[in-house]
Amino acid sequence: MKKLLTVSFSFFLFVTGFSQATDYIVIKKHNNRTLKTYYSGGFISAETYDGFRLNGYIKAIQNDSIILQQQDTRLMATEFGTKVDTFAYTMGINYRLIKKFNFGSNEIYYKKRGFAAVTVPRLMMIGGIGFIGLELINTAYRKEALNSGNKLTSLGIAAGVAGAGWLITFVSEKRNKVGGKYKVVYVKATGQDNLPK
Repeated sequence: MKKLLTVSFSFFLFVTGFSQATDYIVIKKHNNRTLKTYYSGGFISAETYDGFRLNGYIKAIQNDSIILQQQDTRLMATEFGTKVDTFAYTMGINYRLIKKFNFGSNEIYYKKRGFAAVTVPRLMMIGGIGFIGLELINTAYRKEALNSGNKLTSLGIAAGVAGAGWLITFVSEKRNKVGGKYKVVYVKATGQDNLPK
């Protein structure tokens, strides 16, 4: 029994001695509060500066790069109809090219933003500005005063609708962007040199 315990303890010591710690990425607020940690085996949902969406499981983080496996599920045509096919591919990307990390309550895995989330704020801006422009053109054409009737009230409401559309767009574009409220910290886990002091 003693030999078995000694051999198993030596084996575990040997395995842990030669295991290599992997790098990881931490998303922090500017007050150094950790918001999210990305490591090998974890899921990442992000967007690059080019607009490319990353949604996949991280295979490795090394040399300032995230290597992840994405999956694409599509309905494919066959001779006998259609069938669901899943295509998986592995890709690597430098972590500095990521503009936006999706994490927290608004985490989007394989979904894009819906029609309403994209279109309604734009329609609000177009409608509000269009109404203001049309009302000003009609007022000038009819040679009426701007303060006659309820024109100022309706112009104010139109300006409020356009402003609300702009505000919704601004807030949704700014959410979870790197460099705004958040910073990305790459932690190289190769030895004891990187421990915080």
